[in-house]
Amino acid sequence: MIASMRPEALSTFPIWASGLLITGVAVAGAVVVELIARRLVPMSVRETHNAVASAMFTVIGTTYAVLLAFVAMLAWDGSNHAQSVTQTEASLTQSVYDLVGGITGPQGDPIRQDIVAYATAVVGTEWPAMAAGIAVQADEPSLMDATQRILRFRADNAGDAELRALLLGNLDRLGMARRERLMAERTGIPPIVWYVLIGGGAITVAFGSFLAAPSLGMHLAMSSLLALSGGLVLLVIVALSSPFRGEFRITPEPFQQVLARMPAP
Repeated sequence: MIASMRPEALSTFPIWASGLLITGVAVAGAVVVELIARRLVPMSVRETHNAVASAMFTVIGTTYAVLLAFVAMLAWDGSNHAQSVTQTEASLTQSVYDLVGGITGPQGDPIRQDIVAYATAVVGTEWPAMAAGIAVQADEPSLMDATQRILRFRADNAGDAELRALLLGNLDRLGMARRERLMAERTGIPPIVWYVLIGGGAITVAFGSFLAAPSLGMHLAMSSLLALSGGLVLLVIVALSSPFRGEFRITPEPFQQVLARMPAP
């Protein structure tokens, strides 16, 4: 059941719907736990242990806050890295296309067509697939064809040899950037972390119900706000942990800009 709470399941919904689901469940759970605790644990018992419970609640709350912040930073770094490798891959695609212009004669035209076909496939085929959670193959035929053509390119002089080496180097870096993008798309927050985040949040909110607050309304308000704050951070983690899916996914704009500067294949 908890596995269904992973970002892959929530990314199909608008961010406001995911937010209402996460915060709604968190607040409703806090209210239910507090009402049950009121019936099971008398106020006199709570007041007797309030000092110890407050100290322990501080430790538990701080530990969970640190965990939330750590996972949020990991999700943020992952999203930034995915954006960075996308920009790098698009820049290298443009660089290879421009360098092919140095190949005189008919040998350069098929290579340029392969590079345009590659950028077109990334925008038109791979990006919708990644947004839908469909795995993208690591090998792209047009990029492989371009590599094979450059390997067969005959260098008749030192300038051609240098150009060939430069093209192969850029193609190698382009392939690495592509693999990093695909890895960023497939790599998310491990399920065990989601178990700990959800379970830790539930424990933190539940422990707060053992504190002695004479006013039921005030205690419910405090517990609800505590659950709401944790739910909002979880929402941020959900939004950032799947960089190519959801409402705030990375767009193929860098590749679209590259294609705009290339003629149709």
